[in-house]
Amino acid sequence: MEGRIAIIHKFFPFDPEGVLGGAETVSVEIASGFAKLGWDVYFFGYLPKGNRVLEGVKFINYGEDYRLYEIFGEYRDLEFDACLCVHAYPVKTLLGFENIKRFFLIPQDMSFIEHRVKPYFINKYMDGVVCLSDYQKNAYMQWGISEKKLAKIPYGIDTDRYRPLSVRNFKRLMFAGATIKAKGIDLLLEAFKGLKKSLPDLELHIYGDATLWGSAEGVKVNEYLPGVFFHGKVSKEEVIRAYSESALCVIPTVPELYQESLPRSSLEAQACGCPVVGTKSGGLPETFLNGKTGFLVEPLSVDNLARVIENAIKKEDNLKAMSEEAVKFIKENFSFEKQIKKLEEYILSLPPRKERISSINYKDLNILYYTEVPLMPSKTSSCRRDYEIINILLEKGTNITYTHGFFTKDVEIEIKGLASSYRNFNMLIPIYQHLSAIGDHDLLWITEAWDLERLRKALVLAKRAKLVYHVPVVLDIMDSIYKQLSRGKDAGASFTQEEIETARTIERELYHLADMVIFVSEEEREFAIKEFGINREKTFVISNVHHPADAPTRAEGKSICFIGGILNYNNLLAIRYFLNTIYPYILKYDEEVEFYAIGDRTDELRLDQLVEDKSLLDLYKKRVHLVGWVKDIGKEIRKHKLSVAPLVSGSGVKGKILNSLEWGVPVVTTPIGAEGFSDIENSGIVVAKEPEEFANMVVSIVNDESLREELAKKGLKYVRDRFSKIAAEKTLEEMLFSIRNSIKTNFSQVKPCHYGIWGKYELIVPDNYKKVDDFDSVVWSVMSVFKDNFDIISFNFLDVYNIEPRVRPLLEDPPESYRWLPALFKRDLQKSFFRENELRYLHVDTILCYREYKPKGIRGKIIEWGLRNKMLFKKYPLLERLAKRVYGWIS
Repeated sequence: MEGRIAIIHKFFPFDPEGVLGGAETVSVEIASGFAKLGWDVYFFGYLPKGNRVLEGVKFINYGEDYRLYEIFGEYRDLEFDACLCVHAYPVKTLLGFENIKRFFLIPQDMSFIEHRVKPYFINKYMDGVVCLSDYQKNAYMQWGISEKKLAKIPYGIDTDRYRPLSVRNFKRLMFAGATIKAKGIDLLLEAFKGLKKSLPDLELHIYGDATLWGSAEGVKVNEYLPGVFFHGKVSKEEVIRAYSESALCVIPTVPELYQESLPRSSLEAQACGCPVVGTKSGGLPETFLNGKTGFLVEPLSVDNLARVIENAIKKEDNLKAMSEEAVKFIKENFSFEKQIKKLEEYILSLPPRKERISSINYKDLNILYYTEVPLMPSKTSSCRRDYEIINILLEKGTNITYTHGFFTKDVEIEIKGLASSYRNFNMLIPIYQHLSAIGDHDLLWITEAWDLERLRKALVLAKRAKLVYHVPVVLDIMDSIYKQLSRGKDAGASFTQEEIETARTIERELYHLADMVIFVSEEEREFAIKEFGINREKTFVISNVHHPADAPTRAEGKSICFIGGILNYNNLLAIRYFLNTIYPYILKYDEEVEFYAIGDRTDELRLDQLVEDKSLLDLYKKRVHLVGWVKDIGKEIRKHKLSVAPLVSGSGVKGKILNSLEWGVPVVTTPIGAEGFSDIENSGIVVAKEPEEFANMVVSIVNDESLREELAKKGLKYVRDRFSKIAAEKTLEEMLFSIRNSIKTNFSQVKPCHYGIWGKYELIVPDNYKKVDDFDSVVWSVMSVFKDNFDIISFNFLDVYNIEPRVRPLLEDPPESYRWLPALFKRDLQKSFFRENELRYLHVDTILCYREYKPKGIRGKIIEWGLRNKMLFKKYPLLERLAKRVYGWIS
């Protein structure tokens, strides 16, 4: 076969001509194997010694700063039949390249899960995942990867290189691997102490580099344990010689700390005629035949391990027979030539995808639609606009997950209606669960950030999406918060200059962080471009969506209405302004005109607090009606001759005006209220600058039915032409091109995740993630719910498959709790974990934050003691069951 393949090694420095570890060996051998099959092979990795060509493989250095996107861009004119990656972040980095036909993951262990990738991403964008063992395949399926994406193809062993070379020493044991507790080195040393008593001539030879995993001084300094020899990291030739000389290769991996996918040392040893002793850890039992080419032992049992080794050593003839069987077993089942051919056939069996991201439509997208407040379409016009946009996206086939930042689980009837009407609509309501849900989506859509604190939280969420998950962000800001606060302060609202400047700073950062920004009017867009320097190409306008009536209403009487709930301070200022400056003129001209304030909580207002001229109170009590929220706003609007919008603050297109026009009711407003509307003369909107002018226009329209009807007809046509569903759909189609480019851009920015530690192990974050001022407030929100139940909380929203068992709670809670708080331990234990680097599997998608909460009394002492002695429970199942029952009582 003549083809071209790219192999992307993990972000780890190595020399392909030097001494290689297991993972590096596998990657290099796969590359050379494809080269021997006739492929043009490009191997990208962190190669400190630079580029070179070895055995037909072009080794290309992407550098210490991980310039993979830039380096690979130099080869964009070449067509690659496949790209094989051992970790997920290279896949995300290269996914936007059109010259790669197929993408495959070939993870050599389970750790690729930690690199900011979710099952959704693999199922959607990967052509396949090569599993090394049944254990690995089942684990990935349990994690959420589709079975049709998985293929079991173990790597092979070159039996011409790995073969028996010398006479075997049946008094010699060996260990090959990282000298860490997860690999069971401490258990092996403990077992060896006992073996020396009955087998004084026995030797233990340890091969492996411990520099990645912490200090190996306890192994190197072995005067207290004669017969143990630490060789460190040596060449493959020396390891092959060691396999050939040894009676047994011991692999005592502790499954509670580490699950083997397919340990290469087991295959190498057997190929050299060395039977193995292995535990029930992941795919390790699949690498040998128990009783024929090796011995399966129970993990964590020093006595059992020593007994099996002793019995094997004493039966020399049996070991010789097992040695021959082991060589035969590897040749038949793990031949390198056979396995590399299987891999080639699998890759070519899948059809190439000629178009990837460039062919994305809305039906291909998973959108996390986040609102800072629960959508209340029946109460606010902005929520009604969001609701209409969601409906359009759902009709286009988009998969939407709706979530909000409030603690309440209540959902509006309309939102429940979406959930029952559309299969592609999902509600994710539990508080802050959306933080971990970002990674399962193609796009984060943020809206309803209409005050300073909500704007701040939106920034935190956008940063997390961009810097941690590399998910594009759509900011549906509608109108400028900074402008709203500035005008609110001028109109008498209690905003400080510091708050206004803070809003300006946050809003600017949000605009530049977002991939697309949606405004509600051209005027708002122009303001933001000029004030904040936004790139016009990433801005869009989607105004309110309305469904106008067929004809104007014919209301009786002389009533006018105002629409807007007082939770929006602009509405409260408008009501106060109207009652104190405009309505007195109206009553002066026509005492029969009545005023109705309709909106959420307007019925809680008191006239004596609103009206400055107390002499008007008696008349106002007869003419002013504070209605409050109504279920059918359209029915209420149609009762009135006219709608007024006496706004003195605010920005953007005013939903209250459009709500009136769509029901055939004309509107009188101020210049601020008219902002965002063009061609006012043909809109059904009358603009009055001064209070007396405003009053004159109201009275004229109320008393002139022909004028009122003419304005109403203009309003209906205006809404039909400019604020229809069709206009919103057109803009969404225009956005699709930007969405595709944003996905490409965000993928290209993906880099390996390095982690730094702030303070005394209190906060762990990716090193490219900026500390944010309000992070503590988000943490506190979660802590306030759970602080009484846990010691130290990992604010990371992991699930059970992201972390190793040792850092799970001692006595496991129901699975759903793992989505919240999977890692709980005391600070002194944290230090121990860091020292041994056993927290590596906590290095996952988002921020880890720890705060100390000490349980009081006997309960706290029992939990602390249990955490310290977790391995004791794992060793004795009956004791573990008893401990779980005790934990249930104290909890």
